[in-house]
Amino acid sequence: MARVLRGVLKAAIIVYAAAILGFVWLTKDLTFATLARDPLFASYSIAVVIYVLGRFVLALFYRPVPDRGYRPTVSIIIPAFNEEEGIIGTIASCLGVDYPAHLTEVIAVNDGSTDGTWERILEAKARWPQLYAVDLGRNYGKRGAMAEGIRRARGDVLVFVDSDSYLDSDAVTAIVQPFADERVGAVVGHAEVRNSSVNWMTKMQQVRYYSAFRVIKGTESMLSGTVTCASGCCAAYRRSVVIPLLDAWEFQTFLGRPATFGDDRALTNRILNRHRVVYQSSARAETVVPEGPKVFFRQQLRWKKSWLRESMQVVRYFWRKNPIAAIFTYASIAFPFMAPFVVLHAVGGRLLGGQPGGLWFYIIGTYAMALLYSLYYAFKRHDGLWFHGMTFVALYMTVLVFQTYWGIFTMRDTRWGTRASTVEHAKIDQSALTALPPEDGSGLVRRGVRLGSAA
Repeated sequence: MARVLRGVLKAAIIVYAAAILGFVWLTKDLTFATLARDPLFASYSIAVVIYVLGRFVLALFYRPVPDRGYRPTVSIIIPAFNEEEGIIGTIASCLGVDYPAHLTEVIAVNDGSTDGTWERILEAKARWPQLYAVDLGRNYGKRGAMAEGIRRARGDVLVFVDSDSYLDSDAVTAIVQPFADERVGAVVGHAEVRNSSVNWMTKMQQVRYYSAFRVIKGTESMLSGTVTCASGCCAAYRRSVVIPLLDAWEFQTFLGRPATFGDDRALTNRILNRHRVVYQSSARAETVVPEGPKVFFRQQLRWKKSWLRESMQVVRYFWRKNPIAAIFTYASIAFPFMAPFVVLHAVGGRLLGGQPGGLWFYIIGTYAMALLYSLYYAFKRHDGLWFHGMTFVALYMTVLVFQTYWGIFTMRDTRWGTRASTVEHAKIDQSALTALPPEDGSGLVRRGVRLGSAA
């Protein structure tokens, strides 16, 4: 019976999605008529529809790389700052992956936490002697912790896991498969929201995360491996590609200030310049997301500022990539700059101009595009959260859409906003550092040799 009900639900979703597309088609005359009277608004609306529908169509053809038995050596690196509540669970998930033990090492790096994170790491070390535990002695920022982990790693593939994220048991096996292709420099896995059931905000982020990975990253991956951000909750890099970029990335500056956030996007950007970055949906992880609006909006602003910074580099070289990928990417950069003015024009301008009918057209069009994302989630998942995708779109159109320009105005403020971490760069003082390597006679670090090849 449950299978029949799911079949009926999927059929209803398909019919409703078709009705939305039919609405878009039926209103084309109105849209093109508006093009003559209001070219900016109409052109933007047409471009957004083509952009969104194009991504959905291409995403339908995405498939992850299957397991072909490729098993390079792997270093799993966990940079941690003030994560005493969850760090043991993160370490346990990394040590518990279903991957050959003699090809795997796990490195937990404490970035000068002010809570009990280092004590929890020591507890994990006592429970699992194969863990490589590192304490930096003071706070250097996430990028410094990541860089120290990279320098101590011996695996051919570096897998990064945020200290509030948790790997599925088969995640490492899945995420290394694309590296069999020599052109691939980085791989991003798929993230689900671990605390999705807490409140409306976490439910909203679950729907958004799923669509962002499966639709946006899936499309980018298909277009010659052009994923623009390997998200830190589950991402892997080819070590031989990262090492030459390490110093410039670790001490990156922008507008005379240290680049202290957007570490994953910045590293992805440097790798994508010469290599492929792909999405592997079968490499799954769970991550904890903000549960309140204050932390959520600060996180979104931080992400927006790193996107603004890195987009200035992307536009310089992306024209050399797959031409369809280039069109999508340049459009995704242009739209956020135009969106605030379009929203103000569509809402304020039409109300003040005495044309409320145009406002309804804009609202219905936005609803149609937003519902496509929600229906996609409902078609793929059966947890009843699909309608929360509409909440995200409403939040985006009323608040987040204006963060682009707020991010520009506050670009020199390099604070994270969600953690009291350092905003200055410094070379790590090795004399103040504590390093506890594996104690069980095995492990990549203590053997000091490469046990596999990712080339």
